[in-house]
Amino acid sequence: MEKDSGAALTELAVDGGMCNSDLIMQTQSDLIGMPVNRPAMRETTAFGAAIAAGLAVGVWDSFDDLKNTNTEGRTIFKPQINDDESAKRFKKWEKAVQMSAGWANE
Repeated sequence: MEKDSGAALTELAVDGGMCNSDLIMQTQSDLIGMPVNRPAMRETTAFGAAIAAGLAVGVWDSFDDLKNTNTEGRTIFKPQINDDESAKRFKKWEKAVQMSAGWANE
């Protein structure tokens, strides 16, 4: 993502059903070597629609009013392995992805 965006990332913000798994979130943090930020409200598409509606009808005046929205109860997963171990596991993951590449079409 850093390469695609041209911006240095300090953490990965996640949402959706997959982020309900602590194991997946910790693994992701370990593999990318940075914190993974999981909000308390994990279905952020609906949450974003509610925020847009609230802004449209004047519940909030600006995005500044929303700075602390959905921060309470969040979980931050921090890397628990060193860079060498992370690189080793990432290579295994890439190999697994390559091995399973055609499975969806079977």
